[in-house]
Amino acid sequence: MHKIEVTDLQVDYQDYNNRNKHVTALEGISFTVPAGQFVSIIGSSGCGKSTLLSVLGGLYLPSRGKVSINGVPVTGPGLDRGFVFQQYSLFPWMTARKNVAFGIQQVNKRLSKKERLKRADHFLEKVGLEASQDTYPDQLSGGMRQRVAIARLLAMDTEILLMDEPFAAVDAKNRTVLQDLLLSLWEGNQEDRVFPPDQGIPKRERKTVVFVTHDIDEAIILSDRIIMLTPSPGRILRETPVPFPRPRNRTVLMQSSEYMHLRKDLHTLFFNDFGSGI
Repeated sequence: MHKIEVTDLQVDYQDYNNRNKHVTALEGISFTVPAGQFVSIIGSSGCGKSTLLSVLGGLYLPSRGKVSINGVPVTGPGLDRGFVFQQYSLFPWMTARKNVAFGIQQVNKRLSKKERLKRADHFLEKVGLEASQDTYPDQLSGGMRQRVAIARLLAMDTEILLMDEPFAAVDAKNRTVLQDLLLSLWEGNQEDRVFPPDQGIPKRERKTVVFVTHDIDEAIILSDRIIMLTPSPGRILRETPVPFPRPRNRTVLMQSSEYMHLRKDLHTLFFNDFGSGI
């Protein structure tokens, strides 16, 4: 059984300028994601990447087609899915530490307040914000706020991670650090497991990740598979496997001819299709 299954998905929405007109954001989308796979969605702005992620998260319902998680149709949000949005989505009245602890509480109510705060501190340290744990969101830069949101997602330890350009607002150095942290957690680094195995999560089980990005290099470094969407309405233009073995040394990999060939191929496909939509 696939962890995620999308069949003939179509998403329409009402044009706010003309209530009698409907716009198709996604059309004829079908793909599956096996448990533990890391899939990136790329495409030009407005192609429906974020809409697709929102449907997987149960925030939007499809106009046609079906989305299933573990064989069960998605009818709304679930505690098996964690989400990082493009916007920071933090509670402004909570400190960074309490924002992370709140996320943990939603998926594991058995933990004491002390345990939640301890785990929140652990992941804030992982994203380089241990000195800002008692700071409120409006006192943080945009990149720092997004790092808090990422810490919250990772601390929640859900089966599926849905990530909508999570590193776009982060500076280049921290972007690389957070990419490596995400891969470390995804690959099952035992130091960063936050819930005990009695919750039914086997040790070293990889998360299932669907990751939206505009960055082709980021997609290659992180992913097992890349799905490219066409300009609006979004359809699957091509699914591309990423053939490089793990763990990946980005410095060595990015200097290889195989990497450069794949990167050039994806760039050509992206810009040719983007141009055809203008």
